[in-house]
Amino acid sequence: MLFSSTSGQLVRMFNSKTGVDVPVQQSYLYYSSSIGGTDDSPASNLYVFRPNGAHPTIVSRKVPLKVVRGPLVDEVHQQFSSWIYQVTRLHKDKEHADVEFTIGPIPTDDGVGKEVITQMTANMATEKTFYTDSNGRDFIKRVRDYRPDWSLTVTQPVSGNYYPINLGIFTMDNKTEFSVLVDRAAGGASIEDGQIELMLHRKIPYNTGVVGPPNETVCISNSTCKGLTVRGHYYIGINKPGTGARWRRTIGQEVYSPLVLAFAHEKMEEWTGSYVTSATAMDSSYSLPQNVALITLQELDDGSALLRLAHLYEVGEDAEYSTLAKVELKRMFAGRTIREVKEMSLSANQEKSEMKRMTWKVEGEAAAEPTPLRGGPVDVLDLIVELGPMEIRTFLLKF
Repeated sequence: MLFSSTSGQLVRMFNSKTGVDVPVQQSYLYYSSSIGGTDDSPASNLYVFRPNGAHPTIVSRKVPLKVVRGPLVDEVHQQFSSWIYQVTRLHKDKEHADVEFTIGPIPTDDGVGKEVITQMTANMATEKTFYTDSNGRDFIKRVRDYRPDWSLTVTQPVSGNYYPINLGIFTMDNKTEFSVLVDRAAGGASIEDGQIELMLHRKIPYNTGVVGPPNETVCISNSTCKGLTVRGHYYIGINKPGTGARWRRTIGQEVYSPLVLAFAHEKMEEWTGSYVTSATAMDSSYSLPQNVALITLQELDDGSALLRLAHLYEVGEDAEYSTLAKVELKRMFAGRTIREVKEMSLSANQEKSEMKRMTWKVEGEAAAEPTPLRGGPVDVLDLIVELGPMEIRTFLLKF
């Protein structure tokens, strides 16, 4: 990452492994909240994002910058204002930037509600198109100021193009895929070509209706009260067209399901002498396919196990991984003998064979879409589970 020595802000990103090089600017801005006044134009509130105008205000054009270098990680510290601080971490063995932000308390002494965003602008021709995830699974194509199902009259050029994000957002042209992943639910948009913005914090100091304003405070000893400070991470990656999915799915799993650290107040010699400190349920030479995630593994009251496996990729998302995946249950549960495998509905409250699906006929529907690739029944002898792209399968296992 290249930062300006005069402004202290990001100006370029380069992926040394893939050769992707793109000018990128990143800053913090805020939309002034609308005070509303009419039924057709309600105020910005807890449930409605309604900015007072389409152009946000930049927090700072010149940012104090400090670089800290280490053997594994380099850090870039930026103080965008007295209430916005950012640390960008570049790990030597990763192909992305890990950005940690601290925002708040948001100043509202001027009486103006502020909806704070980070905005990243790349030199890309994206033709109004970007993609956001649907509950962390499929990425849905979005086109600015457009709806595929009806003719849209644009009255809210900003909030009308915002979408919920649980995993990430990306945009692309014929040279670059520019992706941003989040560590929590957020709102995101691409208001200009090559641009991605995330809403990270909000504070509205005046009453905006029955539900009240987003104006939370934290009080110490019921005396000193301040507005909320939020801390979080987002992750930036640049890739060649068609290759970004592998980065998004891999890093997305690391963000969603991080390693869990546990600690004990014991002497190491006594602990290791009394307990097994290394173990695995799987065959030591086996691991799940790269395109499969273990969603649930839970022991039930009757001694059976609830198992959910999910395919991580969509159809056509990746040349190698958007294919049928196979999981070997015998090797996954090495040392145990599986006596029975029963496939269940997603919620595991009925057997899949007993599920009844309704067939809907839609007026004016085009020709039937091709049948999606799905895994077949599990053979009781080889105990291999097949998963098609985006498929989630649920099983009850008895050992």
